[in-house]
Amino acid sequence: MTSPERDRWRADGWLPAFFIIGPYFLNKFVYIAVPDYRAFLATDYAVRLFSLTLLYLLLKGREISLPIPWRLSMPSAKDLMLAFVGTLLLIAFNLIGRSWIEFLNAQSWRLSNFPSPPNGFLKLFDDTIGMVLVGLSEEAVFRFYLMNLLLMRGASRALAIGLSSLVFGAIHWSYGAGAMAFAAFAGLVLAIVYLASRNLVAPVIAHAAYDAAYFSGGLALLSRTFS
Repeated sequence: MTSPERDRWRADGWLPAFFIIGPYFLNKFVYIAVPDYRAFLATDYAVRLFSLTLLYLLLKGREISLPIPWRLSMPSAKDLMLAFVGTLLLIAFNLIGRSWIEFLNAQSWRLSNFPSPPNGFLKLFDDTIGMVLVGLSEEAVFRFYLMNLLLMRGASRALAIGLSSLVFGAIHWSYGAGAMAFAAFAGLVLAIVYLASRNLVAPVIAHAAYDAAYFSGGLALLSRTFS
């Protein structure tokens, strides 16, 4: 690989960002065209594994000084507390703003939904292993990678948090304006958890715990109970 080609694939380059982040936007077209759970599951998992693999290959064996160093280690008591607080904030915001989120979705361009698993085994698998993969992939891409990319390109910390949160919200475009707004808020919370802990495990736990509560029906049950 020539020097100009290597430069394009630097960790702070825009070309690898296109290949790492782009599939999260494009896979929604599959969900719209083929609203089947198995197609959703295969496409969703493939995108996440692809982005993690490409991110690993991009950083493997390179001595790169990152503004927020990579750390994926056993969580400390502080990390667990931050993850717990982040999860509670996401749950609280969903419960408080649920009617507004649903209103925005209904009044906008909502083009797809999360399909329901056809059997209990797939639901259990997706609500456990799947949620860990979702949390790990999206935190590695949108918090660790994208925030570092923006910081290395001259953005301030506040701008990096804001832009990464907006991009994270935008990948939920097919679910409607409400879903995008909530995802952007979630990105902001998870970015703060990540920066406060400097350990990617903390936002991964918060992300996976919230998604597991949402997709298992726990949040819907809480909403009915409090309403």
